[in-house]
Amino acid sequence: MRLRYKMMTALLATGLGSVALVGAVAYVSVNYKVDSLRRQQAAEHFHTYMTAYLAEYGDWQTAIATESFDRFVRRQEGERRGGAELPSEMLERMPPRINNQARYAPPPQAGIYVPREGGGPPPDPNLPAARRSSGTPAPDGGFPPPDYRGAPPDPTLPAVRRPPRDGFGPMPEAREQHPPGEIPGPPPRRDGPPPFRFILTDADYRVLLGGGQLHYGEALPENLRSSARAIVVKNQTVAYMSSEGTLAPTPQEQKYLDALYNSLLWGIAAAAGLATLLGVLLSRGLSRSLSGLTRAAKRMQKGELRQEVPVQGKDEVAALATAFNAMSAQLAHSHEELNTSHATILEQAEQLRELSIRDALTQLYNRRHFDEQANTLFNQAVRHKRPLALVICDIDHFKKINDTYSHATGDTVLRHVGSILRKHMRLSDLVARYGGEEFVMAFPETGGPQAVALCDKLRALIEGFPWHEVHPDLKVTMSMGVYADIAAGSAETMLQKADALLYRAKESGRNRVCHA
Repeated sequence: MRLRYKMMTALLATGLGSVALVGAVAYVSVNYKVDSLRRQQAAEHFHTYMTAYLAEYGDWQTAIATESFDRFVRRQEGERRGGAELPSEMLERMPPRINNQARYAPPPQAGIYVPREGGGPPPDPNLPAARRSSGTPAPDGGFPPPDYRGAPPDPTLPAVRRPPRDGFGPMPEAREQHPPGEIPGPPPRRDGPPPFRFILTDADYRVLLGGGQLHYGEALPENLRSSARAIVVKNQTVAYMSSEGTLAPTPQEQKYLDALYNSLLWGIAAAAGLATLLGVLLSRGLSRSLSGLTRAAKRMQKGELRQEVPVQGKDEVAALATAFNAMSAQLAHSHEELNTSHATILEQAEQLRELSIRDALTQLYNRRHFDEQANTLFNQAVRHKRPLALVICDIDHFKKINDTYSHATGDTVLRHVGSILRKHMRLSDLVARYGGEEFVMAFPETGGPQAVALCDKLRALIEGFPWHEVHPDLKVTMSMGVYADIAAGSAETMLQKADALLYRAKESGRNRVCHA
């Protein structure tokens, strides 16, 4: 994977992870806070209304025999509305029909508690007027007996079913008919599990309402007693309450939670888009810089050592580009110096080679080089059966020139003779100073008559050179011997034959060319 995509992926993962973590923490915190507040408010309302409930009827058994707690709460809210007070929003979150035992207590004569029209049996005339309502206390103090809890529903009753074992939870009921003068309560709430379940005990921690956790008459566990809240009526603790259960949000709260959840999703999407955009921008700049460095490095690999990449900013990539430019300049300078040194070495080597194969005075090849090349030319001529002519020549009376005109004049004569020979040779011909005043020449691809004619031309050029410019009385001539038969067997033998012809030329009067 390219570095650009790696950076984009890393930024995207970091952004999404951060938003998801913050969102999850916020979502859980909000839920926990809402749950805590609702628990606290619901418990406060339950405690308030239960205190008022028990204060009005004196004790639990009388209260549930006279009026159900649910109807009591509705009546209290109706009275508040009549007094222009706002009803509590928490009432909609109270457990529906939290104490329907008064509606479902069995009648004494049948052992089965049956609800009556209007919510219970006729009012008891022995009770105070404030307590006259409907309902008859159940034999066990307001809860259906065990045999009723497991009994099938009475088919003669309209829309009545068995309550749960703890006497708590939603129960279907027939349409209520309100007596004249009674303030109707709010419409019945939706069925379903309440958001909170409350446990109610008497002053001795005996369970009155189990809250879906305990049964009537059980002792409240020790771990719940410390958190139980006392219900005090006339400075006397008459009951204890404790809340247990799970959160079941109301529609309004669920809307808030859904809005929060949607906001988190939009935040994650926005973070993903922002991380992608930043990843593209940052990775594009970084990728551009690194791509420039990569291209420059590849050009250096091909031999273009002097490279320079643009330096932008002061980050690590800029420092890398600066170091790369310095390294490139240093390498290019070192390479140039190395090339210069190499060229100098090659030139010096060539000079040394030239010095080793050339005569310093005449700048012609020396005898050793001529012998090597003559052997090569002879072998090629024999192999390809081509003609080859070897010539040896000598300056006439050269010792007399040195003795008469000085050795310096003699050296000048040698240089001029060498220059004449070198200038009038073909590229394929070979000429060398053989030693002292002697010179040798090799003419490949040249027969005897052609070689003789060329040598005679050279002899005439030497004789006609303006030697008087060197010295007024100076005259220089040259004698030559030419041998052009490769049947002699070797280049050395051919030179010996040519040397013999040179002596013949000298004996014949000098300044001439002799050939076989």
